Amino acid sequence: MSIVNQLVELKESFAKQNNYNLVFETECLFAKQQIMKNDLTLKTAENNQDSLRNAILNVAAIGISLNPASAHAYLVPRGGMVCLDLSFKGLVKLATDAGAIEWAKAELAYEGDVVTWKSMTEIPGHEFKAFDPNRFDAANPLKNLIGGYCVAKLTSGGYLVDRMTAGEILEVRNSSKARGGPWAGKWAGEMAKKTLIKRAYKSWPQSGGLARIEEAINILNQHEGLESLDTGEVEYLQHSKEQANTFHELLKGDPVDYVLWWRELDDMIKISLYNSFPKGDKTKGKQLCKAIEDKGWATYRDMLDALTEACEGEDTTGAAEILEEANEAQRAALIESLDIGLVRFANSVMDGI
Repeated sequence: MSIVNQLVELKESFAKQNNYNLVFETECLFAKQQIMKNDLTLKTAENNQDSLRNAILNVAAIGISLNPASAHAYLVPRGGMVCLDLSFKGLVKLATDAGAIEWAKAELAYEGDVVTWKSMTEIPGHEFKAFDPNRFDAANPLKNLIGGYCVAKLTSGGYLVDRMTAGEILEVRNSSKARGGPWAGKWAGEMAKKTLIKRAYKSWPQSGGLARIEEAINILNQHEGLESLDTGEVEYLQHSKEQANTFHELLKGDPVDYVLWWRELDDMIKISLYNSFPKGDKTKGKQLCKAIEDKGWATYRDMLDALTEACEGEDTTGAAEILEEANEAQRAALIESLDIGLVRFANSVMDGI
């Protein structure tokens, strides 16, 4: 009953932000159904009612319905909060409603597929054995992934195409606080497609209504822990003095150490740290964070690729050189990121260091 009361009390605030003709009572019913369906969501809503209120108000602000039949948006527990999460279908709906595009389609490509890239304005060729049982694993949709692309049909009649390699998609997964949730199970393919949509929309025509999708992506980034955020004052968790000191020290040190530390932080702590730069230096500081983050993940990916190649070739000397150059935290992260079949070899190399 406390949850129901919380929802009912939002009616006036919901109405002030509802510019998209959503029906408050209907959205409350959908919200109640989603909360009661999952014990963890219910427990999180009871323990953090402020986050539930904010999630419902975000529904009104963006203008996206929680209707399960549409599969556009959901209430999910993440980081001790109830968060509004959007599917890739929901993001596409916001863009089509804005008139930026007529439609968009994200596709994933797997080992054995033949993808012929033409240009960013032409649909690529994509040949694959559609019914090959070994091509796609429903329980692990990122298995054998080589990349993906997003095609958007413009209102002018042309197309815009964006692409990401498997490495880039997995980098997003590894830096997301949702990596232990939807990224880890059968919904990982949907998360990968959402990542493609979020990358592609930046090149779509910037119509006035596209602010809705920008706000939606900003909300997603807040609880997924992705990209530089500019959200103003933080209402939830504030960083500690120790976290602030570590943050600023790592920004001056090894970018790999920075990203490995950064990815473990709570989403709201990240936002708080992003906004901790002195007035007048906030934009410069956030740009520095983004640059360090990009460099850190690129370097880490190169290290992981080199270690993987050495382990696959049972190159003890090569693997040892890579691991010796890494510090203890980096070694642990690299070995943890290896395919399970290579971990034993890497650990045997570590025993000799």
